[in-house]
Amino acid sequence: MQKRSVSVEGIYIGQLNTIGPDNTPTGIFKNLSEKTHEITELGLSDDIQVDKRVHGGPEKAIYHYPAEHYALFKQALPHLSDSFIPGSIGENISTSGLTDTEVHIGDTFRLGSAIVQVSQPRRPCWKVNQKYGNAHIASLIMSEAISGWYYRVLETGELSPGDTLELLERMENSIPVAEIWQIFMARFDKNSGYTPPEHVPGLSDEWRFD
Repeated sequence: MQKRSVSVEGIYIGQLNTIGPDNTPTGIFKNLSEKTHEITELGLSDDIQVDKRVHGGPEKAIYHYPAEHYALFKQALPHLSDSFIPGSIGENISTSGLTDTEVHIGDTFRLGSAIVQVSQPRRPCWKVNQKYGNAHIASLIMSEAISGWYYRVLETGELSPGDTLELLERMENSIPVAEIWQIFMARFDKNSGYTPPEHVPGLSDEWRFD
């Protein structure tokens, strides 16, 4: 990893809202916060996670999305360019300088005064497509391996805007977050020629391939 630390450029907090034709409850709509938030084992204080089957919980406590990925969306879907801004995909924190190819599953970071660990990629659901009004967003995220990642919280603390995210430790034989999508796609394409690792250190049970 080239950068061992970056600044948290944005903290985004969601409130209860609805999405889609059936007005499905959601927390995907996040607002920029200038406050200090507690980091608990279940995420940031004041943030809401509605569908606990697929969002939230100890393995998906905080969602981090790299700000630079929005440029790829704008290039692929220029007619939606104004919609692709930090916070819009439902992330809790935004940074520049760390991407899915550089961050590894199992990486341990100091986030504000807390200690967190990368647990898994985000698997985009229909709500992402619905939010941007385009049916191709989720497939683009998966094919380009630009999903961002979740953290589990190892030590609780606090996070304020502008705080530092600092890499503390990387597991032996770890792999980048982006490679998880290569493993995922290879399971459906037997001719890909890709040989996945037998074990991915630090990966949440939800994504276990071994």
